[in-house]
Amino acid sequence: MTGAASFPLTMIKALPSELTINVVASIIVSLLFLATGFLWGKYKERRRKFGRNLEEYDFYPFTVTRENFGEFSLKDFRLGMHYFLKNEDHTAARQLIFIGEQNNVRAQLEPTEQKVYAQLFEKYNGKTIAD
Repeated sequence: MTGAASFPLTMIKALPSELTINVVASIIVSLLFLATGFLWGKYKERRRKFGRNLEEYDFYPFTVTRENFGEFSLKDFRLGMHYFLKNEDHTAARQLIFIGEQNNVRAQLEPTEQKVYAQLFEKYNGKTIAD
C-alpha cells in the first residue's frame, strides 16, 4: 500500500520540473515568433518605403517589337503617370520620369496629359532627375 501512495507523490514532485520546461519552451518559441515577425515587418516596411523598379509593373513603357527592339509606349506611360499620382512609389515614379524625359514625352502628350505629367514631375521632384 505504501507503494501505491508514493506514486502520486513522485508524480507531484516531477510536475513542477515539467511545468518549468513547458513554460521556458513556450517563452522561447514566443520570442522566436516575435523576432521573426519583427524582421518580416522591417523587410516589408523597407520595401514599401523604397518601392519597386518600374519594370515590375504591368505598364512598363517599353514594348518589344518583332525585330526584338525596345519601343517606347506612350499608352503605358500614361497609365504609369496616372497610377503614380494616386499611389506612391518613389523609385518607379522617378524611373518613369527619367524615361519620359529621355523620350521627349512632353511633346508627345496632349495638353491635358501634359498637365498630369507636370503634376507627376512636381510630386516626385523631377528637376533632380532630369539633371
